[in-house]
Amino acid sequence: MWTSRFGADRSLVGRGIRLNGETYGVVGVLPAEFELPGRETALALLVPFSFTPAQMSDNGRGNEFSSMIARLRPGATIEQVNAQMKTIVNRNLERLPARAAFAKTSGFSGYAVPIREELVGDTREPLYVLQAGVLVVLLIACANVANLLLMRATGRQRELAIRTTLGAGQWRVMRQMLTEGMVLSTLGAIGGLALGLAGVRGLIVLGSRQIPGTPTASLHPAVLLMTMGLAIVTGLVFGLVPAMAALRGNTSALLKDDTARGSAGTRTGLTRATLVIAETALALVLLVGAGLLIKSFARLQEVNPGFSPEHVLTAQLSLPAARYADAPARRAFWERLLGKVRAIPGATAVGLTSNLPFNGSVSSGSYSIVGYTPGPTEAQPHGRQEVVGGDYFRAMQIPVVAGRAFNDSDTADSPRVVVIDQFLVNRYFSKQSPLGQQIRRGGPNNPPFTIVGVVGTINSIDLGEPVAKERLYYPITQQPIPSMALVVKTGLDPEHVVSQVRAAVQSIDPEQPLAEVRTLDRWVARSLEGRRSPTLLLALFGSVALVLSAIGIYGVLAFGVAQRVREFGIRQALGADRRVILSLVLKQGLRTAGVGILIGLAGSAALTTYLQSLLFGVGAHDVGVYGSVTVLLLAVAITACYVPARRATRIDPMVALRDA
Repeated sequence: MWTSRFGADRSLVGRGIRLNGETYGVVGVLPAEFELPGRETALALLVPFSFTPAQMSDNGRGNEFSSMIARLRPGATIEQVNAQMKTIVNRNLERLPARAAFAKTSGFSGYAVPIREELVGDTREPLYVLQAGVLVVLLIACANVANLLLMRATGRQRELAIRTTLGAGQWRVMRQMLTEGMVLSTLGAIGGLALGLAGVRGLIVLGSRQIPGTPTASLHPAVLLMTMGLAIVTGLVFGLVPAMAALRGNTSALLKDDTARGSAGTRTGLTRATLVIAETALALVLLVGAGLLIKSFARLQEVNPGFSPEHVLTAQLSLPAARYADAPARRAFWERLLGKVRAIPGATAVGLTSNLPFNGSVSSGSYSIVGYTPGPTEAQPHGRQEVVGGDYFRAMQIPVVAGRAFNDSDTADSPRVVVIDQFLVNRYFSKQSPLGQQIRRGGPNNPPFTIVGVVGTINSIDLGEPVAKERLYYPITQQPIPSMALVVKTGLDPEHVVSQVRAAVQSIDPEQPLAEVRTLDRWVARSLEGRRSPTLLLALFGSVALVLSAIGIYGVLAFGVAQRVREFGIRQALGADRRVILSLVLKQGLRTAGVGILIGLAGSAALTTYLQSLLFGVGAHDVGVYGSVTVLLLAVAITACYVPARRATRIDPMVALRDA
C-alpha cells in the first residue's frame, strides 16, 4: 500500500490518513515480504487492537470476537500453554459460579494450536497427495529414460565394439557416452525449467487463497539446484548404461555378427519389460487417484447448499463508528440503502446479511429456549447467529417452511422476533410447533425473541461437510449492527449492476466504500478451490503419466520390431500371414501392459485409502473409477502396441532377408 498508493513516500510516517472517517497517524511501514495470516487482499492497513472496558469486564467473558497470536518462550510447548490457559479458565469459573455449568457442558476454554497448523492444516493432505503425484511422474519418467537408453545401448553394441577394436580405450568410449547423456539431460532440464516457470504461475492462479505462500511463489534457488543436480545425475548414470553394456559384451561375437542391428539378451529384454510394467502400474495408481478426486469434485458440485447462488451480486459494507455512532443512524442507513438498490432496473430482490455464505465469516453464540432446560450432561444450545434485512430470504431463494419471514411490522419498537432454520426445529422442536416459542440470545437475563418463522437449512461453510449447527436469524431493524453484506438478486448479469450499486451507496454517503464486490457464484467457487486445485493438478499428472506409459510401451515394441525384422521376414516367407504377425506383436505388448495393470490395481487398492479424507460421496475403492481407468489405460496400451505391430506386418520378406 505504501508503494502503490503513496509512491513510497518516506515522509508519510508521522502524517495522518483518513480511515473510516477518522484520522490515523502512520507510525511505520512493514517490509514487502510480510504476509498477514489469512490475508486475501493485496493491500493492508493495521490499526491497534485495544479492549474496551465492557469487553474486559466479567460480562464480556465468553464473547467470541478476537484471535490471538503469541510467540512461545524458548523450550515452551503448546501443551504447557493449554494447561496454563485451562488453569486460568478454571480460576475464573470458581470466581463466577453462574457461568461454570455452561462452560463445562459446552467445553468452553482456551486452546492454542501451532500457527503452521492454523495456516496449513487443511492443505497439508492435498499437498502431500500432489507431492506423491510428482514423485510418481518422476519415477515413470526415469523408467522411460532407463528403458530408452537400454534399447539405445543394445542397438549400438556392435558400433561400440568396432570402436574398441580400432583402439578406442574404455575411458574414451565412456567419455563419449557420458557427454551424449549430459547434453541430452541438460537440454531436458532447460525445457523442464521453462515448464516449471509456467507451472508456478498456473499454481498461483489455481490456489492462491488455499495454499499459503503461493501469491509470492517462485522457482526457489534450492529447487533450481536440485533440478540441475538431478539432470546431471541422470546424465551420468544413464549415460554409463550403454557404455557399460558394450564394454561388458563379447567384442569378438559382436564383430562376427554382421547384422545391422544388435539384439538384446534375455536379461536385457526382461529388464525392459519390467520397467514397462512398473511405469504402467504407477500410471494406473496415479490415474485412479485422479479419477477418484474428479468424481468426488463432481459429486460436491451437485450438493444443494439450500440457496440459489445464480444471478446474485454481493458487496460488503462496514459503517464507521465516527459517522454512525448509534443504532438509529445505522438503521436509517440500511433502510435507505435497501430502498435505493431496489430501484435499480433488473433488481428483483434485495437483502442484507451479517454472514455471507462461504466468505469465511462465521458468527456463533449461545442461546436458551424459554421453558427448556438442558440435561446435566447436555450442552447449552449454541448456533449460528445471523442478522438479515430486506428481502434476504427471497433474494437467496431460501424457502420459508413455516410461519413468515421478516416484514415491515418488525420495527425497533415492536416485540423482538427471530426466524430459525429447520435444523434447529429438528433438534429441539421435533414434537411441537416452534411458532410462538421464545428464545433468549446469550444469558438468561437477556430479553426474549419470539419465533415467527422457520426457513430451510443452508450449508454456508463447507459443502463437503454436513451442517453441524442450527441457525438463527434476527431482523436488522431490531439489531442494527454496523457491518453487513448487500445481496442483490437480478434478472440480468450481476456484473452489469455493480456501477449502479456503487452509485446508490455514494448517493447516501460519498465516503462509504464497498468491499469484496463479487457474485455469489464466485463465493461458492472460492469455497471449492481447496479441492479444485489438487484435482486439476493430479489429473494433469495422471495425463502426463498416461502419455509417458504409452511412449514406454510403444518404444519397447517399436525397438523389438526393428530387432526382429529378419525373424518376421522368415515367418512370412514360411507362410505366416499378416494377422499372425500382428497378433504376435500385440500379444507381447498387451501381456506386458496387462501385468502392469494388474499390479497397478493392487497398488491402487492399497494406496487410495489415504485419499479418503479428500473424497466426498465416493469410496476409496469405487468400482466405476477403477473400471474406467483400467479400460482407458488398456485402450492406450492397445494403441501403443498396434502402431509397431502394424509396422511389422508391412515388412517385405525379400527386403528383410536381403538386408539382414
